[in-house]
Amino acid sequence: MSSPNSIEDDSNGSASNSIRPASPSKSRDDSRSDPISKNNAKNDNSTYSHPYRRHHDSEFLMDNEYTDFREVRDAIITNRRLSEAAHSHSIETIIDKTSLLRLPTEVLLQVFHHLDRKDLFNLLTVCQEFADLIIEILWFRPNMQNDSSFKKIKDIMQLPSSKTHWDYRQFIKRLNLSFMTKLVDDELLSLFIGCPKLERLTLVNCTKLTRNPITQVLHNCEKLQSIDLTGVTDIHDDIINALARNCVRLQGLYAPGCGNVSEEAILNLLESCPMLKRVKFNNSNNISDESILKMYDNCKSLVEIDLHNCPKVTDKYLKKIFLDLSQLREFRISNAPGITDKLFELLPEGFYLEKLRIIDISGCNAITDKLVEKLVLCAPRLRNVVLSKCIQISDASLRALSQLGRSLHYIHLGHCGLITDFGVASLVRACHRIQYIDLACCSQLTDWTLVELANLPKLRRIGLVKCSLITDSGILELVRRRGEQDCLERVHLSYCTNLTIGPIYLLLKSCPKLTHLSLTGISSFLRREITQYCRDPPPDFTEMQKAQFCVFSGNGVNQLRNYLNQVMEERAYSIDQGEIQALFMERRRRQINADVDMDDEEMNIWVRRGLGLLQQDATEPQNPEMVEINREIFRELNEGNMTPEEMRDYFMRLIRNRHHTRIFEHQQQRIEQQVQPIRPPRNPQNAPQITQPPVFPSDDQNIPSLADDEDDVDMEPLFPRNPPA
Repeated sequence: MSSPNSIEDDSNGSASNSIRPASPSKSRDDSRSDPISKNNAKNDNSTYSHPYRRHHDSEFLMDNEYTDFREVRDAIITNRRLSEAAHSHSIETIIDKTSLLRLPTEVLLQVFHHLDRKDLFNLLTVCQEFADLIIEILWFRPNMQNDSSFKKIKDIMQLPSSKTHWDYRQFIKRLNLSFMTKLVDDELLSLFIGCPKLERLTLVNCTKLTRNPITQVLHNCEKLQSIDLTGVTDIHDDIINALARNCVRLQGLYAPGCGNVSEEAILNLLESCPMLKRVKFNNSNNISDESILKMYDNCKSLVEIDLHNCPKVTDKYLKKIFLDLSQLREFRISNAPGITDKLFELLPEGFYLEKLRIIDISGCNAITDKLVEKLVLCAPRLRNVVLSKCIQISDASLRALSQLGRSLHYIHLGHCGLITDFGVASLVRACHRIQYIDLACCSQLTDWTLVELANLPKLRRIGLVKCSLITDSGILELVRRRGEQDCLERVHLSYCTNLTIGPIYLLLKSCPKLTHLSLTGISSFLRREITQYCRDPPPDFTEMQKAQFCVFSGNGVNQLRNYLNQVMEERAYSIDQGEIQALFMERRRRQINADVDMDDEEMNIWVRRGLGLLQQDATEPQNPEMVEINREIFRELNEGNMTPEEMRDYFMRLIRNRHHTRIFEHQQQRIEQQVQPIRPPRNPQNAPQITQPPVFPSDDQNIPSLADDEDDVDMEPLFPRNPPA
């Protein structure tokens, strides 16, 4: 017995539907069940307008499973009652009083709802009454989510209506073609011309479609309430005019590729569809303040406005929208130089935008900290704030945003070059429920930012692309402070050129949920044994960009993690065998030849050696004491207890102490030969012995004093838990 909540297609190609009753108090939009609004208009609490009632009785609710079941149930009940009233006499004489058909339609529908698909298709052959009820349920939303069901639906729709028992187009209310976009073309969409009950049309990423079949499908669709044309490139005036002419009850229009649509068509639509709640007009140079004024005058129920990349829009009439449209939940605009600090100037003191949850003002370079401060005062329950490429934003804006507290979940501040560690600290310490933060190209940020981000318990995504001051120390502190089984899912570190492999290995080890890791432009990872696990670069990249591309997604992250784990296990075994002595020999050779700066290269050599990325023969005799010390150092690095700087200092101090001990012993022997008092040693007497030739000069006057060497001062933790403000 399959789940009572699913009714799917059978071998005959019937459509499927997913119907699940729910409490009316949980009614929400269809962001979880329908791709129309997965990225738009989430958590809308408006009520649903029944298609057979007057539109002003209640508001329209974006599609979900509960409203699907309620709507089809109510429609069937209404039609059946009308039919029974017209044929009551004949029904009484034909139907036996004990028949199941005497049950109320509501009871029959509830019974059908709890049957599996096999039983439903068997009931189709019982009687005409049962078949009429069930077929409308199954074809309410045709199932085309896989190749098999897609082909079956297409075959049925290609049959002439004279050869089918039902005209299936009369039952379709939800048509979603976004699951099989590669198979959707003008010929397929033409099969659905003439669906008078169509309410929802989803054509997301159907790039093969042209305007003509879309316009024909919209003909006589008086009940259409939402259309999503995201990804459709051939959007012109005829589609918009068809909506204005036929779909006066339209409430949601998503047309991000409307650059070829004239403003006259937009004005016609806004005037003809006063019930509009969600509008998305992106990438258009034709939309101006005149469209905003028409929107304000005629569409009083707007809850979502998206005007990304509409540069001619200014804040002239947008001020009124924020003042009078009390239901507004989402507002997006970008690359509009006419948006200034005066955007909220009409809002009086004490006025609250109580329902505003999402605001995106990307690339509006004229705004400053003053607008952000006003925004926070007027919309204290903001959840998502996007201020990327607002180049005048500084730490003052972050201090203002910190007043949002636990309401703030998503913050995007990319390319805000004036932001520093102090602003991030003030934001993070107050808004501890942040799940996504993007600080790409904020060039002043250092490792301190990672220390602060480590304290966000719900953090899922971090964006630090081109934050060139981020180093291994910051990554190690992030890992150490967040611990194992971290919830991070996406980490963007591309072009953080100071990073090496060791800390990233520890990050992968402590973040089992990580599904995306971008490391483009980091030289340590641009080698074949690592890039074999990254995904392919976009085809429009140049050869230089492809050479620098290094992004791991999905299974690629797991493959990289497994590879590094294997390499580390192999090197741990090598350390147990004492082969790490070769690292000390490498250091001696490099210092004698003076061909590199040891302070800068020591840690990189260590990491590359530890990961097996350099080949070296361990032909020197092994000192058991040195092997044990090396094993301890490597364990400290692997467990994250010692930062790269601490490791470097410890490593260099160890060699210096051994060298000075040997020098002291040599001096002591010479003094004893001259029968002179022995002065107390300056190094620990139990320091390990070096049997190799000395690395440093042996003149007495050139022996450095360990007490004066800053490397020998007791080390403070690299990042205290409570850094100074």
